[in-house]
Amino acid sequence: MASKVTPIIEPSVKPRVKSANTGAALAIRKAKMKYPELTNSQIAKRVGCDPANVHRVLKRFLGKNNTEQDLQDYKEHKADVWDSVAMRAVMSIDDSKLSKSSAAQLMMVAGTAFDKSQLVRGQATQINVTVLLDAVQAIKDMRAKE
Repeated sequence: MASKVTPIIEPSVKPRVKSANTGAALAIRKAKMKYPELTNSQIAKRVGCDPANVHRVLKRFLGKNNTEQDLQDYKEHKADVWDSVAMRAVMSIDDSKLSKSSAAQLMMVAGTAFDKSQLVRGQATQINVTVLLDAVQAIKDMRAKE
């Protein structure tokens, strides 16, 4: 019967950990969204990683052709962006797509985009009927006391 062999790793050798596994990438993106004026070095210090890692993460996050100004514009106009996605999804439905299942997928995109635009604007994304009925009852009770 063969015995298990445990590999020996020298104490000075540390296995390389991808930043995606450490949560650094998420922290980098959050820091850039919250503090767009920070440099890569400043973000690296906050997050506790190498500035080159910050550069790689932000390059993927912002995309090849996007700039930090694009990120700021998005932050300021998120609701409008989601409204645009919803409108484009709905407007792209035609008779051909209605005969295929992708029309349902487009409606899901439209509904999700609308929900996100409402959420970003601080508006209700769903209406709770019980809460509405309780409010109506409270108004009736107040009127009855008067």
